[in-house]
Amino acid sequence: MTPDPLIALEIHDVTLWEPSRVLPLIETMERWGYNALVLHQNDLLDVCTQLGLTANYGLSDLRLKKVRNAAAWLNRLTERLSQFDARLFLEIKEPSYHPYALEAYPDLLGIEGQPDPTHPSWAEFCNAKTRDLLDRVPGLGGLIVNLSSPESKVSLPDYLATRSSDLDTSDWFERMIGAFHDPLSAQGKALFVRDFSYTADMQSGVLQAINRFDGAVGASVKITAHDYFPEFPQNPGAQQVKVPLVFEFEAFGEHMGWGVIPNCRVVEFSKRMKGYRDLGAQGIVMRTSWEAISGANALDTLSAVNVYALPKLIDADADPTALILSWLREEFHLTGDLAFKAADLMLQSWHIPAGAYWNGMVFPRHSCLPSTWQEGWLSMASKGMGRRDRDLGIDPADPILSEDARETLFAEKQAVTALAHRLAEQARALSPSLPPELAQQFKAFEWLPSFAQQFELAIKATFFAARNAKGDWTELSALRAQLLALADDLAQKLGKAHDIPHHHAVLFDPDQMRLFVGSLPE
Repeated sequence: MTPDPLIALEIHDVTLWEPSRVLPLIETMERWGYNALVLHQNDLLDVCTQLGLTANYGLSDLRLKKVRNAAAWLNRLTERLSQFDARLFLEIKEPSYHPYALEAYPDLLGIEGQPDPTHPSWAEFCNAKTRDLLDRVPGLGGLIVNLSSPESKVSLPDYLATRSSDLDTSDWFERMIGAFHDPLSAQGKALFVRDFSYTADMQSGVLQAINRFDGAVGASVKITAHDYFPEFPQNPGAQQVKVPLVFEFEAFGEHMGWGVIPNCRVVEFSKRMKGYRDLGAQGIVMRTSWEAISGANALDTLSAVNVYALPKLIDADADPTALILSWLREEFHLTGDLAFKAADLMLQSWHIPAGAYWNGMVFPRHSCLPSTWQEGWLSMASKGMGRRDRDLGIDPADPILSEDARETLFAEKQAVTALAHRLAEQARALSPSLPPELAQQFKAFEWLPSFAQQFELAIKATFFAARNAKGDWTELSALRAQLLALADDLAQKLGKAHDIPHHHAVLFDPDQMRLFVGSLPE
């Protein structure tokens, strides 16, 4: 462990451009012990740079004004962060490009007229963009670059999936890493290469390439393989890293209800930080928002306790209850018996989003009900990827579909729903005694029963649909009716409450529930 680990807070939605949202977060960073801010947007390097000054009129001039405005905002942030020795990082997915760049770099397009990420011009282009960024934002702390994801605008894995190639991916990654590393290192800036690979071979290639830089380039790795799935073990990719390692955590709740329901992960993070220390990791990145949902941040909800707790777990274990009590005392001046009751409710609420999983396998799709029962099954079979081009491969004799398995599974889901109702009732009774701001956040407990029940019913229905036994048809029909009734109840609840944030309606979309029901056999 280095004496000064990177402790970074990450914003991963459009509010990264809004002073009214970002500047208060920086104040929280300073109070809670964060020393870096990460702005995460896939094409951020393209947004903040322009190579060459083109004609001073029309679209080109408008784009240049936007680039200058973006750089001015980043410079304001670096100045504010420097007041407590914190740094600014940009997190990006590359290769990427804005169409204007094709005039200066025509080789970015291959012979098919489509971007060819294997062409050497991409390394030259990314190097030039990085140099331009550093000229515009000299106080930047560094970059976190993802090169292995199909979510980049020019995706290497997607490109290779459609054509035969003898490309050595680790060599390609090394060349691309060098394109960013050279200008950054020349100015004393940091580079972390992020592994967010959808396949083992892509992960292996990028990690091999990182290791070749002998510690001059760091690695940023999620705490769990592929994504922030709470039931998953530690990301095995972390064991392959031989360079400075940063672990990525997530407080927002991409797979835990988006903060619409309580998302208290303090116990989980306490356990995972032991692995962090065992590996000698040199920092953390804590994501507080998610690109698919606009205007929502963990710090606006009970999920803020995760952001508060993590820096306090870097050097040593700490009791989760004590951490939550400390947060309640510092942020809401809540102490005594009321604080213990609030902390206990938050700790117990963990079981509700975790209960949306099937034997620890990922049934939800980003916290939502899958569109079909088949999609839910594939999500489990593919460790959360939910690929739709695979055969379901269901064996009726699979032990997961046995009668004993059914009894255990159904009892577990029913217990989770019962707990959700109890927690909602207890939170309702406690809220009048809480400070007003905390009482407002405790309204999240009201959504727990609906969240638990939709997954209880959907998982039960998927079990019967997968088993496809005539003797299950009556029960399956009853589950269809219950799901439709729940959809109607949610539609009424969402329609009446005009002050409910828009993303609540996405999480509990009645039409999504009806779509799922439509996939079930009749």
